[in-house]
Amino acid sequence: MANKCMHCGKFLSSNDSAKCTKCLATFHRACATGFDYKSMSKWSCRGCKGKVNKSPAPLDEAAPEDMFLDAGVEADSPLSFGQEIRLLREHEFNKRVESVEQRVAAVEERIGAQTCTHEANSDVINVITQLKQELNDREQENLLNNIQITGIPEKNGENVVHLVDLITKKIGVDIDARDIVSAERRGSKRALPGGDETKRPRPIIVRLTRRSVRDAVLKAARVRRGTDTNGIIDGPPSRLYINEHLTRTNRALFYKAREEGRRLGWRYIWTRGGGVFVRRESGTTVHRIKTELDIHRIFGIDCV
Repeated sequence: MANKCMHCGKFLSSNDSAKCTKCLATFHRACATGFDYKSMSKWSCRGCKGKVNKSPAPLDEAAPEDMFLDAGVEADSPLSFGQEIRLLREHEFNKRVESVEQRVAAVEERIGAQTCTHEANSDVINVITQLKQELNDREQENLLNNIQITGIPEKNGENVVHLVDLITKKIGVDIDARDIVSAERRGSKRALPGGDETKRPRPIIVRLTRRSVRDAVLKAARVRRGTDTNGIIDGPPSRLYINEHLTRTNRALFYKAREEGRRLGWRYIWTRGGGVFVRRESGTTVHRIKTELDIHRIFGIDCV
């Protein structure tokens, strides 16, 4: 289930969250004054900061109402037009996620409260599958302004925003710093196969302010397929990849579709708008893959 911001009480996504390193409370980044993704491992909320060098309050003393209100976020502080639009979109997305989660909880409660027949169980499973698909669609919708860059060696103290600027310029897209909402490495560090002590570089996730900017970057990356790190970082050049940022579910479907497509000789497997599409060859029918059942149906019953 999605977390809620301790300041505004609305749902928040992992792409727009700030976690206090002391009390582990989560906030929207817009609700967290002093938060910087470069120093996220040391950030503390106002409540925890206020506890420093202060004696503990009596047990019967009520917690202040602004316990989780960040010092720099005033209720009547003016917001830019862009910030207001983004907050409205996040509010609408949170409402949708909450609605679907309530439906999932209701179905799970029905399963635990009654013994169903085989047909009823099948119907319930279908409903749960559909609701999970809706949640995945909502999550993917929230990532439509993102791109994922892989293949860039990782170094301590690197400036990820500067790397993104160099990469986009190399593929012919000159974006303004104001077009970048955030740019950060995502995931845990992993060793390369074979016991090599060198760590596999984590992907860079870039959130852009406008869909048109994201589309321009992806289009330029397709035109300049084969771009490497020469001129971007020191060391021997290696190929870099710029793709859509997919949810975990869609990323797994894309991987399985490519594996089956290569095994059976399908020429075209791609993503567009967060969806996974396949086509055997030019002029044939385009299929969209939303579930693993689609992979079996499209590629045949013998697919692994």
